[in-house]
Amino acid sequence: MAIRRKDGTWQVAKLPSGDWHPEEIKAAVRMSGRAMSLQKLSRDSCLHPRACHRAIRTPHYWGELAIARQLRLKPADIWPSRHEADGTRHCQVREQRVSTVRPPEGHCESRVAA
Repeated sequence: MAIRRKDGTWQVAKLPSGDWHPEEIKAAVRMSGRAMSLQKLSRDSCLHPRACHRAIRTPHYWGELAIARQLRLKPADIWPSRHEADGTRHCQVREQRVSTVRPPEGHCESRVAA
């Protein structure tokens, strides 16, 4: 369980990558404020209600930032695998999805002819 020490640091379980365990992040957020939850934190940060929940498991810049601010840490302290040694984020490049569905024949010709 996440434990906040008097000096402001956290004692948490970590994954092999060095990131905090997702359950530890949830526990720390709950302990950081009265009646605080990931959904409430997302709404208070003007984000989608699931943004902070998504940030726990997959890279989500604004969700990570909201969680880190709530815990008074830097995102690199919570997710070191997503950041360089100097604290800058890794470049996250998504693969472009290629549609396998072809439009029906004559679908685009009507727009060109008009």
